[in-house]
Amino acid sequence: MPEDKKSKKKAADTAKPEPEKPKASAKKADKKDDKFKPRSKPELSQAEKDAMNLRAYKKSKTPHFKRQEWFRYKKLGDSWRRPRGLHSKMRRHISYRTNVVSIGYRGPKAVRGRHPSGFVEVLIHNLKEMEGLDPKKQAIRIAHSVGYLKRIYIAILADQMDLRILNFSREVHDELLAEAKKRGIELPSKEASSKSSKPKGTSSKKSSSKPKVSSSTGGEQ
Repeated sequence: MPEDKKSKKKAADTAKPEPEKPKASAKKADKKDDKFKPRSKPELSQAEKDAMNLRAYKKSKTPHFKRQEWFRYKKLGDSWRRPRGLHSKMRRHISYRTNVVSIGYRGPKAVRGRHPSGFVEVLIHNLKEMEGLDPKKQAIRIAHSVGYLKRIYIAILADQMDLRILNFSREVHDELLAEAKKRGIELPSKEASSKSSKPKGTSSKKSSSKPKVSSSTGGEQ
């Protein structure tokens, strides 16, 4: 009899439906959405890559330039100023004085003035200034005077053009896109913007109705 009870319990346990496991495809889809999006990088030639590496090496060897007599007067600070004294030992490059800014510390001309990532920086104030930019070589920097709503528009257009925003992290960029989706903000179409532009108005001044007086004389002298 006890053996029959054990066999009945086993049969009842096997008959119970097992809880459904979540599908693996749904989990993968969620992971894909949460996947980290790396920031875009420029397409550089081998010569440009070598120039960027050389610039980084020279930058690591460049000293911190301090202004003349920075150690003597606390109010001066140590931010660089060109030495101007007539008898200045620093201006005359006397060897025991500190280093002076000179042209030899410059980087290679091919990559001079570029962002450390290798992009050419373009300062942006509105959407019109983003037209014709190359995302493979150029990156944008939004001016500090641009408002929040316009920054959202710029973030949307930069995402569409695959442009990198240098003064935004990837997280801030995604937050602006999420805010735009939440508010239902979309980029204005070109047709709507052209219609909204006011046509050139005519002058409101009425033309004088007085007849013109001829300046020619009546008879010959």
